Amino acid sequence: MKKAFPLKILIFCFCSQFFADAENFIKNVRTSESPFCLSKSKDGALLGAGIFLSGADLFLDNALKINRQTFDESRSFEKKSVNGFDRFFMNDYNFLLDKVGGNIFLCSAMASPIFVFGNSQKSEWKTVGLMYAETLLIANGIKELAKLSINRYRPMCYFESGDSYDSYKEDGDFANSFPSGHSTMAFAGAAFSSYVFWKYFPESPLRYAVCAGSFSFAAATAVSRVLSGNHFVSDVAVGALIGSCTGFLVPFLHQPKKTETNENIQVGILPNGFLMRLNF
Repeated sequence: MKKAFPLKILIFCFCSQFFADAENFIKNVRTSESPFCLSKSKDGALLGAGIFLSGADLFLDNALKINRQTFDESRSFEKKSVNGFDRFFMNDYNFLLDKVGGNIFLCSAMASPIFVFGNSQKSEWKTVGLMYAETLLIANGIKELAKLSINRYRPMCYFESGDSYDSYKEDGDFANSFPSGHSTMAFAGAAFSSYVFWKYFPESPLRYAVCAGSFSFAAATAVSRVLSGNHFVSDVAVGALIGSCTGFLVPFLHQPKKTETNENIQVGILPNGFLMRLNF
């Protein structure tokens, strides 16, 4: 016990210095130029695309009821019909992991941009908020339209689960396994918060913690969706890809363009000749 006490003091001192340095870095960056900017044309296009994609799914799925499947109780689901890789990791339905675990991890990953809001100036909140709204709308629209276009039965259908997933049978969601919606949105939040925080505070040691923490919650979301019998590994992999690409691409497109600098030529006459100086 006595040996552990000096170690605790050392860890405490290290952590105190770590967060002190992080605070100083953040204060210094706050005074610098914003790494992102809004534009009417660009944000109009991105926001419009997000609203169109998500709105199209709502209209096709709920109004027109396109590609709605009816669960066939007499159908025989054979595991051997699933590819070997996905079959190895498929699981029966688990209510706790489905309703509790997956949703908690998902909310944590999607809430990770709070670190950006908490450390940035209030003048930047509008920029960050709008970029995140565009990210979520686009990611949601892509994965929902993919689910609507591709019918893939969830892993739980290949097990004798009885009535444990009746809600999936009633609304036709049993055939919406690809891609994983939870994974898409979780990785969209993680990629967005990591990239944006890194751009706002490129010298802050907290950027590693934000990146590791947000992607850990996203990964936990994906794992819980596989273990709960909701998705195959390929479902969560594609969902993670869609979310990560969207979470990175939207803020990337908001970076201000670097203005091209012109060469200024200055010529000065000296007693021993001419001096030419180029300014870039």
